[in-house]
Amino acid sequence: MGELRQDVMRPMKREQCYLCLMTLAERPPAGAPPREELRRPHKEWMAELERKGLLFGAGKLENPKRSETSDFGYAMFILRADSRDEAEAIAFQEPNTKAGYRSMQVIPWQRTEGDINISINFTNGTVKIDRRSFLMENGAE
Repeated sequence: MGELRQDVMRPMKREQCYLCLMTLAERPPAGAPPREELRRPHKEWMAELERKGLLFGAGKLENPKRSETSDFGYAMFILRADSRDEAEAIAFQEPNTKAGYRSMQVIPWQRTEGDINISINFTNGTVKIDRRSFLMENGAE
């Protein structure tokens, strides 16, 4: 099978997304629940965004292996939304932000380039997404 080549100057497909940059608050807000109580709600909230197809990606802005950090904030997620109003209505529900532990900045971003490579190997039961591999559960009855 030959390689598919396209003119790099062709009109590009665009996916409207929003970068949601989170910065830690300097002081925990008075009366807020303990931060550790927000970990599970945060993870559940992110998982729900993923189930709905709204989450493009998420994570901390760091590389701990190289002690690299970012001036942009603590963490970010990329949200699929049609408008800033829609993105903000969703993003500001993030549990740590809602409780006042983080501030949120929502920035429009259009994804026009890049790729995602997915490989499923049924023989050894792995799924590979870009450079990460995952072991599939055995679905045998």
